[in-house]
Amino acid sequence: MIRFVQFDETYIPQMAELLAERHAEERKRFPFLPERFESPIAAAERLIEEAARPFAAGVVALRHDEVIGYMLYEFKQNAARGRYVSIGYPSLAVKKGEHPRLVRLLYAEAGAEWVRNGYFEHVLYVPVGNDAIILEWLEQSFRFDQRYAVLSLEDHESLGDASQSVEFQKIEGDPAILQKMAHWNSLHQATAPAWKPITKENLDEERKSYAELAENQGIQLWIAEQNGIPAAFHFYKPQKANTMVASDNAAYLVSASTNMELRGRGIGKAIADHCFLEMRKLGYQYILTDWHTPNHLSSYFWPKLGFQSYMIRMVRTVDSRISWAHGNQ
Repeated sequence: MIRFVQFDETYIPQMAELLAERHAEERKRFPFLPERFESPIAAAERLIEEAARPFAAGVVALRHDEVIGYMLYEFKQNAARGRYVSIGYPSLAVKKGEHPRLVRLLYAEAGAEWVRNGYFEHVLYVPVGNDAIILEWLEQSFRFDQRYAVLSLEDHESLGDASQSVEFQKIEGDPAILQKMAHWNSLHQATAPAWKPITKENLDEERKSYAELAENQGIQLWIAEQNGIPAAFHFYKPQKANTMVASDNAAYLVSASTNMELRGRGIGKAIADHCFLEMRKLGYQYILTDWHTPNHLSSYFWPKLGFQSYMIRMVRTVDSRISWAHGNQ
C-alpha cells in the first residue's frame, strides 16, 4: 500500500539515497556528470538546498514507512509565465524497481493543490537517462520545451570549414556592443517553426539582462566580423558551483547567434571553433548550453558540433477553465 505525505526534512536521508541511486544510473549514460553526487551525503546537501528555497514544498511516497519516491517543487511567478510551479533537476526520484507510473501518482497528489490555487503552468527539468520516466510525463500531456546539453572540449574537433574572411574579436567592458546583437536570437525564434512571440518588452528585457551579465566577473564575449560587419557572437559565463550536471571547470554558453543576413556561410561553425579553442586555453573542460526545442536550426546545429543533451525542460499548461468547469454546477 502506497501512501503520500507532505515533505519533511526527516525524509531527506532516504530521499538522498534515491537521488544518489538515480545519479549513478545517469552517469552510466553520461559519464561527464560529477561523480560526487553518487554519494548520499552530497545528494542530501543538494536536497537541503532545494527544500530551503523561499516557496518550496513537496510530497513523499511511502510504502511501510520506506521512501519509494519524492517530488519537491517551488511556486514561482514572473512576467513571461505568470504563476507557475517548477520541479528542479534534483527534485524528483523514484526507487529503482518501482513502476515509473509512480511519477504520475506523485504529480496527481501534488498537482491537485497547484490547480486549486490557480497555478496552471507546470514546469519540470527531467534527466534524459530514463526514457520510461520521460514517457510518463509525455503521457501526462507535458511537452518538450528546452534542451540542455554539454560539450567536452577535450573531445571537440574543429569542423575545418571556417570562412577565411571572418575576423574574431574578444570584447571586454563594452556591453553596448552585445545589446545591439541581443535581438538576433529572438527574431529568429519568432519565425517558423518555433513561432515564439517576441514583444518589444521582451527585447528590452533581453538587452537589459545581457548588459547586466556583461558586467559580471568571468564573462567571455567574442564577436565575428566579416568585412567590418558584425556577423556572429558567443557569450559565456562561468557555470555555477555545486551543480549536478557538470564539473566545476565548466562554462555556460548563455547565447550565440549569427546575423540572419549572413547565415549559410560557415560563420557559425567558425566562431564556435574559435571560441571553444579559446575557452579550452582558459582552462575550461566543458561547455554547457541550451536551446528551445522547436528551434530547428539550434536543434540540428549544436548536436552536430558534439553537444550531448543531458536534461529536458518539459511544460504543461492546464486549461484554466477547470477552476469552474468541473461538472459540479
